[in-house]
Amino acid sequence: MIKGKSKRVQWFTVLLMLIFLVPAIPTSVSAETTAGKDKAMWAWFPNQDINTVAGRKEMIAFSKEKGINVIYLNIGERDSDPYLETHPEQYREFIRLAHANDIKVYALDGAAEWAKQENYKIPISRMLNVFMYNHNSTGEEQFDGIQFDIEPYLLDEWDTDGRGQLIQEYLNVLKVLNHMADAYGKNHDFDFMAAIPFWFDGERYETTYHGKTKPLSDHVMDIVSNVALMAYRDFAEGRDSIIYHTEHEVEYANEIGAKAVIGVETQYLEPYEKVSFFEEGETYMNNQLQIVDQIYFDQLGYGGQAIHKYQSYQTMRP
Repeated sequence: MIKGKSKRVQWFTVLLMLIFLVPAIPTSVSAETTAGKDKAMWAWFPNQDINTVAGRKEMIAFSKEKGINVIYLNIGERDSDPYLETHPEQYREFIRLAHANDIKVYALDGAAEWAKQENYKIPISRMLNVFMYNHNSTGEEQFDGIQFDIEPYLLDEWDTDGRGQLIQEYLNVLKVLNHMADAYGKNHDFDFMAAIPFWFDGERYETTYHGKTKPLSDHVMDIVSNVALMAYRDFAEGRDSIIYHTEHEVEYANEIGAKAVIGVETQYLEPYEKVSFFEEGETYMNNQLQIVDQIYFDQLGYGGQAIHKYQSYQTMRP
């Protein structure tokens, strides 16, 4: 018992040191959509994308060409390799290059299992790794924020009577992580985001949390003020469209002072053609995203757009 308490004391000491000692990152990034909002891109394979000088330059050049000004860059395991922990120098080189080109970089990580209380230690440790990395890096090499993609609906419990408890644990871990990010953000320019599917606002997922009953998406946004909505549809307007599935979240973001980034898919996902722009190509996608931008341009809760993901975006048909 004494040994366990000692470890907890050491852990909290490290956390407090990281929260208050890392210098803030001065950033100046211009918005890139036609409505003047951020245009982001997910990048899940650092072992392929930033492991060489040529690869780092290629991603930055591609981002500049496409008007990307925010990159969500995976820090987690690639082929059983905890990439940020084992290759911090690659991130330093890449983030320095990104910042020199007015591109922000957010750490990206996530796993469905992290929604369960027994696994909270993993996302907590990943966030601490980012704090430690920033502490050991110069201002131009530091992450601008972190996004967690924790998808509890991929777990077996989601389709059982255990879903209610799983949702409670999911919201609780988001609250823990948000408290950590808030404490860190009091002294640093650092954002925290969560990726969520568009259907969390459905009546089927209405949830009572801390005595308040509302859509699950609202509970998430009450905790995490910046969300990336996985609004995976390949047309902007009409029933079952991008706008149709994101109106509630953008309106709620307006109401509470949050930001909702609209995410779209580009990879091949047969037989689910309507969830990706893979078949239609980049020109069609850009036209649809411009419609979304025009509809939401005056909404304070609209935080911009995000493209999933770098590899499939690179190889899209024109």
